[in-house]
Amino acid sequence: MNPLAFGRRTVNSAPVLAVFISVFLWGVAPLLFIATDLTINSVIFYRVIMWPPLLIFIVMRKGGRVTKKTLHITLVPGLLFGLSTITNFTAVAETSVANATIIGNISSALVLLVAPKLFGERITKLQIIFAITSFAGIVMVVFGSGGTGGATIRGDFLALLNAVFWMFYFLSSKIRRSDGINTWEFLAGVSFSQLLVAVPYAVITSNDLGNISLRDFGIIALMTLVPGTVGHGFMVWAHKFVDASVSSLILLLGPVISGIGGWLVYDQKITVIQAIGGVVVLVSLAGVVRYSASQRVNREVLSTADPLLNSNP
Repeated sequence: MNPLAFGRRTVNSAPVLAVFISVFLWGVAPLLFIATDLTINSVIFYRVIMWPPLLIFIVMRKGGRVTKKTLHITLVPGLLFGLSTITNFTAVAETSVANATIIGNISSALVLLVAPKLFGERITKLQIIFAITSFAGIVMVVFGSGGTGGATIRGDFLALLNAVFWMFYFLSSKIRRSDGINTWEFLAGVSFSQLLVAVPYAVITSNDLGNISLRDFGIIALMTLVPGTVGHGFMVWAHKFVDASVSSLILLLGPVISGIGGWLVYDQKITVIQAIGGVVVLVSLAGVVRYSASQRVNREVLSTADPLLNSNP
């Protein structure tokens, strides 16, 4: 092979590899949530207070800053994101990792159905069919567990609630975001608004905030730095080169990675019905994304399936 052609191919494949790395890190993140000896509410507390300083550091390194305008714009998205963080973390702790991540991924279908109305796009019958089949898959995932693998109806409901909160968060971020605020500045503003919801909740509901060990601190710091920040760094960079429809499809591997990790690390069993339901969900979401791309949906709408602004990991 021509060395120049090989080098060109390597450069072109690098952004796609970056997306895979991000998805892998985000897929592993739920396994870290439940690896500490703290209650999940305390994990939420330490996780959300660690993130703003990291983001401020990144913003300053890039020559940006978080202004009053940024904080004003990110207030509502940040509050919604805080609710999404609480329900997401709690869902992972109260149901199986596979259920929490598969159900949480339904947010892509919710956004792609709701966002077109906001941006004046037409919703087709095929998109509605894909959405219905994805919800049918969710029913199979929830009721197919039979109480095995740590799955619970309450945890599954929280995962669905997380998907709804995330949908409203993302839509509000699209509406509120304006020119002159880049992704990292926006995320930094969101991380501060998130504190207004997550910190009071964690303080009121936790009884072991003062019992954090060095091991727990290390796990939470790792969670914040690697999936939460490095994962976003790779995705933010790759988003400049990889079409949103492609990265959105790759992101559907996240629940697969999480589910396999839950089985390997925590011995969380997955029933045949759950596995079939999971496949139905992911195939349906893939159909939503690919069909939206083929219909030339507004890039702002299509990119909602790509959680660049979702820092739940």
